[in-house]
Amino acid sequence: MNDIRKYINLMENAERMDEGKNHPIIVVDVQPAYDDGSGLIPSIIEFVSNSTGKVLMFVNAEQDGLTDDTIEDIKMFWEETIGDEIDWDRFEIVDKGYGFFRSWMDNGVEEKTIIKTIRELYRQKVSDSRKLFNGEDSEYYEEKMKEFLGDEYEDWMLYEPLMVEWTSVSQLKDFNSSYIVGGGRNECLREVELLMNAFNIKYKRVDEYVYG
Repeated sequence: MNDIRKYINLMENAERMDEGKNHPIIVVDVQPAYDDGSGLIPSIIEFVSNSTGKVLMFVNAEQDGLTDDTIEDIKMFWEETIGDEIDWDRFEIVDKGYGFFRSWMDNGVEEKTIIKTIRELYRQKVSDSRKLFNGEDSEYYEEKMKEFLGDEYEDWMLYEPLMVEWTSVSQLKDFNSSYIVGGGRNECLREVELLMNAFNIKYKRVDEYVYG
């Protein structure tokens, strides 16, 4: 009886492994600039490369020049890490730049307030919080922001914006229920998660493949 139960468990585990191998994955900032030599970045690359599902890959490359990495550098780094070519056709690569929610995150603004503001940006069809309520040049802008943000409001928020132009929500929706890996866990990766949370897009963070 125990042997039968072990066999069933093995078969169930194998089915889960096969299902996981084809699972869509979102990868954030897995690139040379963030490789600290610990072996985690190579492990993430191996995990993603061994999968067969589609991949949405966010990188910090040429767009803002905050790293020395280029898209081609990153691709070469991945292939050198696994020692083989990668089927880049199943990857959607987005050079997202850096820090679109970070000033609010780093200043301790509650995540529910960040999500509320993200939703309001899309409702008003603007990409920058300084353009809310007819924009920062409007005489009512400060008053409206105070009213909107309530107890969380601080003056610096008028000048340190939230911005949502760095990716497509429709693209994220295509990756509903994806695994998410990379980093940093409270920085760039968390920005992606917050945007997904704002639109109720599901994901599963694979903690063993998250750095930072």
